[in-house]
Amino acid sequence: MNEKKLTKLLKEAAANHKLKTGFKEVMQYIKGTKLIVVSNSLPLESETKLKEIAAEGGIEVIHYSGNSVLLGRLCSVSYGTSVVSLKNVSDEEISELKN
Repeated sequence: MNEKKLTKLLKEAAANHKLKTGFKEVMQYIKGTKLIVVSNSLPLESETKLKEIAAEGGIEVIHYSGNSVLLGRLCSVSYGTSVVSLKNVSDEEISELKN
């Protein structure tokens, strides 16, 4: 995963208020989401549920190797977050992240 590209995308989305953080909020606003970033702090049963719904909707899920605090810092928020969803991400940017 390209961590620099991920950092840039998350900071831009946070500045433009275009990201959702936290499991409950991501699940509530999952419609129209293109990318979900999951930290290693998310409980396994929540991750399984999220992946199932993402697979049904054709949503890309990327694992971030850090914990929820580090993911929160990447998003420029003052709290930890185990899940982040982005709607305004192009397919090209998603493929760049995966490489």
